[in-house]
Amino acid sequence: MLLTSVILILQETLEAAMLISILAVISRQQQRKVTWLPAGLLLGGILALLYAANMRSISEWFDYVGQEVVNASLQVSIALALVLLTWLVCATGAPGSSGQSRPGPRRDGRFAFVAALTISLAITREGSEIAVYLGGFMQQPDKLQAVLTGSAIGAGIGISFGFLVYYGLLALRGQRGAWLPLLLLGLFCGNMLSQAALQLTQADLLPAGPFLWDSSGWLPENSVLGRLLYALVGYESRPSALEVCAYLLGVSAVLVSATLARVRR
Repeated sequence: MLLTSVILILQETLEAAMLISILAVISRQQQRKVTWLPAGLLLGGILALLYAANMRSISEWFDYVGQEVVNASLQVSIALALVLLTWLVCATGAPGSSGQSRPGPRRDGRFAFVAALTISLAITREGSEIAVYLGGFMQQPDKLQAVLTGSAIGAGIGISFGFLVYYGLLALRGQRGAWLPLLLLGLFCGNMLSQAALQLTQADLLPAGPFLWDSSGWLPENSVLGRLLYALVGYESRPSALEVCAYLLGVSAVLVSATLARVRR
């Protein structure tokens, strides 16, 4: 039970921690304030608790596929927000580029609003699953201590990894340091759209389609490494063609947004 809690909470914490780290690095590179972080965490925590508290009734929506539809909606919303954030970042000059300029108050306010919204949506999605998981053991005192200990360890590892990503990205210089955070945002965007496609497929709202490959024999999704890769880059051992297309669409959308913003600038 201890190890299960560590892995599950780590997986849920890792995505949000990495996303926060990447946005914090971009803010630091463009001399933006990080006022969006407390607001995003607070709003996301409140929404996560509300979502978890009403999970049973929500799951009955849309002919008992409400949870899948809501999760997919959150993931698509996060993907769209990441595309918009990329535009706002590159419209003022990519970090580290010769055309970089300090964003004005209006544009800085837009970035802060979208960044806070992105974080709140990510916390809502991940935090609600953590709340539901922990809530299931509140009436089992014999298991609760192990679950809480494992959850604390998993959360600590995930947050620590986020700090590692933050300082690692800040240590990069030149064009590599400028574009790597945006590339990671692209991978996040692709991950969100791929997961949304999977959720809608499970709800029978999208066709399943054939699997493009099967790597479960040498790297199962339920393994420790498989779960970590799922959280980091959206690893699926048996992805459908629709999931892969959604992933590529997300990555392409961020790259195209960055390119168009720089051209327009």
